[in-house]
Amino acid sequence: MTKQPNCLLGIILALVIGASAPAVAEKSPAEFYKDNVVTLILGAGPGGGYDLYSRTVMKHLVKHIPGKPNFILQFMPGGGGQKAAGFVYNVAPKDGAKLAKLSNMLPAFQLLRGNVKYDVSKMNYIGRAASMQYVTMVWHTTGVKSLEDAAKAKKPIIFGASGVSQSNYIVPTVMGKLLGLNVKVVAGYPGTAAINKALEQGEVTGRAGAWSSWISRAGRLIDSGMVVAIAQSGLEKSGDIKNGYGKPTPLLLDLAKNDDERAILKLFASDAAVGRNFSTPPGVPRARVKALCRAFDATMADKAFLADAKKRKLIVEPKPCEWLTKVAKDIVATPKPLVKKARALLGWK
Repeated sequence: MTKQPNCLLGIILALVIGASAPAVAEKSPAEFYKDNVVTLILGAGPGGGYDLYSRTVMKHLVKHIPGKPNFILQFMPGGGGQKAAGFVYNVAPKDGAKLAKLSNMLPAFQLLRGNVKYDVSKMNYIGRAASMQYVTMVWHTTGVKSLEDAAKAKKPIIFGASGVSQSNYIVPTVMGKLLGLNVKVVAGYPGTAAINKALEQGEVTGRAGAWSSWISRAGRLIDSGMVVAIAQSGLEKSGDIKNGYGKPTPLLLDLAKNDDERAILKLFASDAAVGRNFSTPPGVPRARVKALCRAFDATMADKAFLADAKKRKLIVEPKPCEWLTKVAKDIVATPKPLVKKARALLGWK
């Protein structure tokens, strides 16, 4: 009994000393990243545009991150990018060692699906390497050279897609519904490379993909006339993309018959602005996020990176982290009545 006061006093002193002790200082970005390994998580399989852009950017990005860490890629296909997004948002360590190259459709998909395991407005974007103007291509044996031809086609154009949340599924689906085209979309391919292979083998007869991916991964198919562009999806028309008759490929946004259709197409086309985006999970220390943003900006201006991108036929249209963060938040703020109409167009409840 006589020892109880002394024990109580010891506990109190320990608590006081602990409370007054200085907090352990957070490591600076240079200290944290030195001798560390940064993992870039990709929401797609190997061999496609995600892979090529990621390897090229990361090769130069780590040179500009304080501490100059090494890097590895971790492929996580599934659910059209949903698996990777859920992992990055909820599971990945929030220390800045995990970066992500996720689907550009995530902001729109968060609205369209609703029940997702992430919130894009809370992600830490570090920058965008390029926009993703989507171009719908069809195989030459279909005889289709324009949207008018596609509407008259006796056999459906079969589009390959990776998942229902991806643009390569949504674009042809929306085109078919709004423009009355004879199309069928088959999802389940692990990535761009697999769809291109299916296209050449006659398993599918069309693919909607980023223009940057077409020219970098399948430029020979375009140059040889094996595929023909019939439409492009984005917020602005690119005059560099020609259709089967040598004329500028029509922009889907310009084909809207009324304001509602235009607003819906604009929502779907917003993924072009999000583009080849890079991010890190919410909760990462601000100093490290800022260091990553600065490193990304420096990479986009790096002559060695630009030369490497040119060699690999990669389009570079960079935007900083602040710009990309605003775009993602603006998309998520789309009015609910419009979102409901967009869902109905895709057959989603």
